[in-house]
Amino acid sequence: MRTISLTPEITVLQSATEIPMLGVLPVNSFLIKGDEPILIDTGMTPDKEEFLATLGSLIDPADLRWIWLTHADRDHTGAISELLELAPNARVATAFITLGLMLAGNQPIPPERAYLVRTGTVVEAGSRSLEAIRPPLFDNPGTVGFYDRTSGVLFSSDFLGGVMPSMDHAYADDITEVPDSDVATGQLLWGSVDAPWVHNADEAKFGRDIDMVRACDPKIVLSTHLPPIRGNVDAHLKTVSKLPSSAPTMLPDQAVLEAAMSEIAHGEG
Repeated sequence: MRTISLTPEITVLQSATEIPMLGVLPVNSFLIKGDEPILIDTGMTPDKEEFLATLGSLIDPADLRWIWLTHADRDHTGAISELLELAPNARVATAFITLGLMLAGNQPIPPERAYLVRTGTVVEAGSRSLEAIRPPLFDNPGTVGFYDRTSGVLFSSDFLGGVMPSMDHAYADDITEVPDSDVATGQLLWGSVDAPWVHNADEAKFGRDIDMVRACDPKIVLSTHLPPIRGNVDAHLKTVSKLPSSAPTMLPDQAVLEAAMSEIAHGEG
C-alpha cells in the first residue's frame, strides 16, 4: 500500500489486486483532512492491517468525524468494524440499502452511527459541502459517491474505474502515466464486467446520466479503481459513454479455468 498527497488536504490510499486473465485492478480509499476529517471507504479485507497502519500514519483515527461508505462490497468495507471502534465520534454516511446489507452481515453499522444519504443529499462536514451522487455505473444498488463542492473533486466510487495492464500502472500517481489506449480498454472492460446491465441500458438515458456528471465540472475525479484523474475528465466520460453499444465481455468459464490450472501445473512440473 502506498499514498499520494493529492492536495494539502486530500490523500489517496492506494492498493491493487491482480485479476487473473484480466489485469490489475486499483483499489483506492481516500482521506480528506480539515476541521471534520473524512475517510472515503475502508480498503479491502485482505489489506485490513496494512490499511489501518497506513491510515494511522496519516491521522489519528479518533480524529475522524465522517466515514463515507460508498457501498457494501468487500473491497470498500475491509476495516469498517475496526474503525467504528477506533473512530468513536465518526458518523457513517451511506445509503439505506448499504446500512441494511451491512446489518445482515458480519460488519454491522449501528443505526445510531449512520447518516443516511441519497442522490441530492448535501452533507455539511465542517467547512466542506458534500453533494451525494449515484454515479452512472455501479455494481451495487446502494452505491453513492459525492462531489466535494469545496475542492471541486468528484469521488466516483467504481465509476470510471479500469483494469490496468500492470501493477506499476495500477499504482500510478496520475492516469496520464498510463497509455491512453490502455486506459480506454481497461475502462470499457471494467465497465462491462462490473456493471453488465449497461449493455441493456437506453443509450440516451445513460448519456443524460453522464451529462449530470459533466455538469458538475469536476477538476479531479477519484475513482476507487483507477489512478487519479487530474484534468481532461471529459475524455474519460466519452470513453464510458460507449458502453451501452459495446459488446458484452465474455468472462472465463470452467473450461478456461481448467486449461489455466493445467498450464500452471505443467509449468511447475
